[in-house]
Amino acid sequence: MPDDSLNRSADTPPPDDQLPTTPFALVWDQVRRHGGWRVGGMVALALLGAFVDNLQPYALGALVNALAAISVLGRDAAASDHEALTWFTVLCAIWVLGPVLSRIHTLASTTTMLALRTHIQDDLFIYVHGHAPRFFLDQMSGALSSKVRTAAQAATGVIDYVFSALPRLVVLFALSAALVARQAPQFLALFGAFALVFTVVAAALAQGSRKYAKANSVAGTAYTGRLVDSLNNWDLVRAFARRAMEQSTLSPLADLEYDTGVKLRLVLFRMRLALHAVGVMFLIVVVWWAFREAVAGRVSVGTFTMLMSLSLLISAHVNTLGDSLLAFFEQLGHLTDSLETITQPHEIVDPPGAAPLQVSGGAVDVRDVTFHYPDGTPVFAHLSLAIAAGEKIGIVGPSGAGKSTLLRLLRRQFPIQAGGIFIDGHDIADVTWDSLHEAFAEVPQTPSVFHRSVRDNIMYGRPNASEAELVSAAKLAHCHDFITARAGGYDAIVGEKGMKLSGGERQRVAIARSFLKNAPILILDEATSSLDSEAEHLIQDGLLTLMEGRTVIAVAHRLSTIMHLDRIVVLEEGRIIEQGAHAELLKLNGTYARLWNRQAGGFM
Repeated sequence: MPDDSLNRSADTPPPDDQLPTTPFALVWDQVRRHGGWRVGGMVALALLGAFVDNLQPYALGALVNALAAISVLGRDAAASDHEALTWFTVLCAIWVLGPVLSRIHTLASTTTMLALRTHIQDDLFIYVHGHAPRFFLDQMSGALSSKVRTAAQAATGVIDYVFSALPRLVVLFALSAALVARQAPQFLALFGAFALVFTVVAAALAQGSRKYAKANSVAGTAYTGRLVDSLNNWDLVRAFARRAMEQSTLSPLADLEYDTGVKLRLVLFRMRLALHAVGVMFLIVVVWWAFREAVAGRVSVGTFTMLMSLSLLISAHVNTLGDSLLAFFEQLGHLTDSLETITQPHEIVDPPGAAPLQVSGGAVDVRDVTFHYPDGTPVFAHLSLAIAAGEKIGIVGPSGAGKSTLLRLLRRQFPIQAGGIFIDGHDIADVTWDSLHEAFAEVPQTPSVFHRSVRDNIMYGRPNASEAELVSAAKLAHCHDFITARAGGYDAIVGEKGMKLSGGERQRVAIARSFLKNAPILILDEATSSLDSEAEHLIQDGLLTLMEGRTVIAVAHRLSTIMHLDRIVVLEEGRIIEQGAHAELLKLNGTYARLWNRQAGGFM
């Protein structure tokens, strides 16, 4: 199988609805898709290294037998002398080759795990971003990011154990059985009984530890999520002098993480103790029996040496395995917990064979749409609204009328119960979600910005835009001057959530981003709400330029910002109660006229 672990650009992420949801299914999927020959090579090195290391008892026993023959036959035993020299050479080769193979295996394992961790993070990241808005509303962003990182780290830990530690253990038991069957077959049943008892005890104790590992992971994620949430709102904490209160809310979560961690380690300690007891009992029984057999002359001194060395090796591996199991089940618990959240089914998925949306004019047709939230709260009942290509409409109404919900439905952020929404005759439910969003440029009421440079935030609208196009968009949005006046200019970092910018500056950066995107349909959701009167006056010219040749849907409470649009739609309780041009609606002397007359300073 070709290896693509070093060529991430060639990766194809799994379909949004096909990411494995269980730890071992995810592990196998990642090894199959990204491991390639590197995981196979890692396993081969583990097997070869274990084989070489486990040959040492046999070589040591053969050397002892050769030396014993020399001591009996004297200096004239040339054949025995040659045999002893041969086995000593073999031992030296084992001592040299074993550590070399171990170091090569460690290097191969480390690089393979790093590559797989990167691929796993990529796949989980893509899948998380495929969730509908409702998923993110129910999750804490800090906890989600922690789960993605934790799942990737834990998955590689599980992979390393399954494809490194277990193969070595299999070789140990298999080679031990072969050597015992050849040299001392009367001990074979004892070795087989030990392997069986060891497997049963380890499996039984392991099952009991999984729930504690998961509980510890859940507690750790809750603590991380609350910690990130508090630090993200450091200004609010400081403004209300609530550091002590934040600490008091974190303390119970920290205590829970501590308690679950202690319980997990107590369980794993009992597991290690039980496995150690099994190993020591096996060692004592084998060595005592081998000693009795050697004294009775039924096995040679070399065979006794081999049996004792094998028993010591197995006992040491059992102790090491206890430490490995501690890490393995911790990682398995973290991975289980993370996948339960991350791999929840996507609420909105592209239908099979969905094609990209082809926008010719930007006509929007809302046909008989019925929508209610999952809790049963109704919003729209048989709502219909036709917007011609290039038409510019404003949507007004009191809070709760359904204005913002309508914008979300246009972007297919929630599934509708009946009806359909069409763009240039294409049902948006039948096209790819990404292509649908490419058709819209949106300036929201509360603009989102990344903790990156001003340049990065504006060019997010079109990453391949030229420098001239970037500057042109910034000038149209009237933000070029304040950007260049700052140290760093367009490369200045805006801070977490844009805290280094004023509200109006963030709004203008968002508008510049929409200028640069150059989408056929423009959504303005209170686009000038954070601007003062002077800034709003400056930017209205830019918005008018942005509107040219586009379909525009503008939601506003400040009616003066939409009075010049082609049509104004008045929503109330999910129904269209009035629509028409500004002057026409004033003449009706209905709801819109009352809203207009109630304005003070341009606000409702």
